[in-house]
Amino acid sequence: VVGLELGQALSRLGVRVKIIGRSGSIGALHDDVIKTYATHTFQQELDLQLNTKVTEIERVSEGVKVVYENENGEQTTDTFNYVLAATGRRSNVDRLGIENTSLNLDAHGAPLFDASTLQTQTPHVFIVGDANSEIPLLHEAADEGKIAGDNAGRFPDVIKGHRRTPLSIVFTEPQIANFGLSLNDLKSRYAASGYVVGEVSFEGQGRSRVMGKNKGLLRLYAEQGSGLLLGAEMFGPAAEHIGHLLAWVVQQGLTVSEILDMPFYHPVIEEGVRTALRDARSKLEPSTVVAQEPPQLTSVAQA
Repeated sequence: VVGLELGQALSRLGVRVKIIGRSGSIGALHDDVIKTYATHTFQQELDLQLNTKVTEIERVSEGVKVVYENENGEQTTDTFNYVLAATGRRSNVDRLGIENTSLNLDAHGAPLFDASTLQTQTPHVFIVGDANSEIPLLHEAADEGKIAGDNAGRFPDVIKGHRRTPLSIVFTEPQIANFGLSLNDLKSRYAASGYVVGEVSFEGQGRSRVMGKNKGLLRLYAEQGSGLLLGAEMFGPAAEHIGHLLAWVVQQGLTVSEILDMPFYHPVIEEGVRTALRDARSKLEPSTVVAQEPPQLTSVAQA
C-alpha cells in the first residue's frame, strides 16, 4: 500500500519509478475482477513489476543496483538513485524474551490473543496496536488500547469490546477502498449461491465523466436470503468517502433494499453506488427485495 501510494506520487513529480512487488497483490484488493482492472490502470502510468523475486541489491557508485526475476523467470538488472523498501513491518516483541514466559506464541513468534478482548492466553496480559500485528492502523490501535485498558482495569471481569466494521483506504489515484467481508471471507463462509455481487463501472458514470475521473469499479457483496450488505471493494473516484458511507451501512445491518430507500442526489458519484445496489437487488431472490414503506415526512414552510 505505502509503496503504491508513494511510488505514484513520486512518479507524478517527475521521478523515474519502478515498483517491484513479490506477489500479485495491489493495495490489499481481494476481488480478482477489481484487482485485474486496477493493475491494468496503474500499469498505464507506472512501471509495475508484480510476482517478482529480488535476487540481489547492491550499493554501487551510481546508486543502488537491483537484480530481480520477473514472473516469467527472466532476469533484469537496473540501477536507481534510491530504493524505498515499502515491505511492511512486524512487531519487535521477539526482542522481549517472551519465549521465556507462559505466553503462547504463533508460528511467527507473536502472542496468541482474542481480538474482541485483546487478552492473550495468559489471562492477565493484553496486547494492542503494532505489538499484535493484526491491523497496523492508528484508529484500530486506539480502539484496541481502549478495550485492553478497560479489561486490564476490570480484570478478571473481562468483556468483549466494540470492534468496528473493517475499513481500508489506499490514497492512490484512483483510490482503493474495501470494507466489511472480503470476497475471500465470503468464499470461506458461504456456498457460491449464498451471496450475490452487484457491480458498477465508473467509466460511464455521469458525475465521474464530468470530473474527468471516470475510471474504476465497485463490487458490492450481499447475503442471499436476508439481502444484508456484507462488504465491498472499490477502485475509483471518491472511494475514501463511499467506503466510509457503506462501512457505516454494514455496521448498521441494513439490507440492499433499505439502502436503496435512502436519498441519492443528482448529479453525484454516489449515484454509481445506487447502480451497483440495483444490480445486487436484481440478483437477490424475490423474498429478499421487498421494498420498505418510506417514512412519511412533512415539510413545513415558515413565512
